[in-house]
Amino acid sequence: MILVVKGRNYKRLLVKSLSMIGLVAMFYAYYLHMSDKFADMNNILVKKLDVQDGNKKILITKKLEKLIYQEAEVAVDLLGQTHIKSIKIVEDKLLIICDYDTNIEPLLIRYGVQAMMKSTSKVIKIALDLKFIVESRYEV
Repeated sequence: MILVVKGRNYKRLLVKSLSMIGLVAMFYAYYLHMSDKFADMNNILVKKLDVQDGNKKILITKKLEKLIYQEAEVAVDLLGQTHIKSIKIVEDKLLIICDYDTNIEPLLIRYGVQAMMKSTSKVIKIALDLKFIVESRYEV
């Protein structure tokens, strides 16, 4: 029977440890490379989504403008264009100033208590709540 006793080979141990350290370093370098690549891709996607969100906001704003403009036209038609002195948007109200002898009954029928009125000896001021108008007519 032959018995072989192997001694420790330091060269082989050094080669194994260096190869393991090299392997770990390669995986770490690959991880850093891929994380940078994914971060760049994520930034590109975020920019695209921001542009799309901006476009959606612009479209919604245009729809709201059109809706408010149409509602102002309806209010003018109900009161009669000759009686209207001015129309303004103040904060979140549509302010209509008209002559004192204007028939405001059609406007009261359409808007009910949402039409706030103040009459003086010369003019009638009517304020319509735009938030109520938009909520009642706007569809997403």
